[in-house]
This record gives sequence, C-alpha cells and structure tokens, in this order.
Amino acid sequence: MYMSQSGNSGIGRIYIKVGSEIIDLSGSTKEVRDDWLKIKEDESWEGMLTTIRNARDSAVQTAAERARQSGIPERGSAFRRVLDSCEIEKTGDVILAAIHYLRFVEKETNTPPRELKNLVSQSGKWDEKEVEKWNLSLYINRMLEGGVTGKKQEPFLEYPAGLPKKNRYVVLTDAGRNYLESLTRV
Repeated sequence: MYMSQSGNSGIGRIYIKVGSEIIDLSGSTKEVRDDWLKIKEDESWEGMLTTIRNARDSAVQTAAERARQSGIPERGSAFRRVLDSCEIEKTGDVILAAIHYLRFVEKETNTPPRELKNLVSQSGKWDEKEVEKWNLSLYINRMLEGGVTGKKQEPFLEYPAGLPKKNRYVVLTDAGRNYLESLTRV
C-alpha cells in the first residue's frame, strides 16, 4: 500500500494492489478520504482482506509441512530435547529455558506469556491445563529481581534497551545464561 500527500497542497493519493485488483485513488484529500471510506465499506474490500489472510495462512501451513517433511524438528519436540538433555524439570528453570529458546533459537523478541505457555505445552512434558496454572509473571518478576526462586541473586532476566519494560520482551542476563549452563553440567 502506498499513501502520499503532497506538502500542504491538499492533494492526496492511495495506491493499493491486492493480487490482480488495483485501487488507485488520487485527488483532493477530501475526495481521496471519501473514496477510501466507500471502498472500505464495500463487501469486496472485506473479500480482499479475507483472500490475503487465507493466502498467508496457507503459506504458513505449507512452510510448516515442508519443514516437517525435510526433517526439521517441530518446535515443541525440539524444545523437549533441550529440556530432556539438560534434565530441566523445575517450573522456573523451564520458563527460563523457554525464554532462552525463543530468543536464541527462534530469534523472537516479543513473546507474550501465552507463547511461552504454548512452547512448554508443545513439548509434551506438561499438558495445557497444567501449564495454564503456572504464574509466569510471578516467575519472570522474580528472575528480574534476582534468581529463579526470588532469593537475592543476580537477576537472570532484564528488559532490553529501547523496548518497553514488559515481561514479553525480557532477555537473559549473563547470570541467567550461566545459570542455565550450570544445569547442563549436572
């Protein structure tokens, strides 16, 4: 989608291409705005948005299927191997490992608690009902303050610079990575 407005002249343009459909509106700002509102109210616009969503969903499913066929492990089973090989069982340790996995392996920067819970559930070690009971915010806040248990240790998690101070953005500190590494040596 391309939108432009030329200085203070009051002339605007909206250009959108969805598949073979093209929307090209230009004229005064008022005319463009009015025409745009008419298009958005039209059922064909909703149809175009549905087509885009369906194409995106289909592409994601196709990519996931190709990944499975090529031997790339499914997300949950890959995380399960990490947990099993490191013998990680305690809830706080699992949450710390999940955050590390999502940040380091999957390169995610924004993972709300439901995504952490999904990853843990997908591992198959705990079912969704059990994981749903976990108070992730409590564990994350303890790790921000120091350690997994809340005992005064160096913080295992921190908020990255430049992002809001929300639990969905936390990253491991050096102390957090060292702690996880110490679990692998057990």
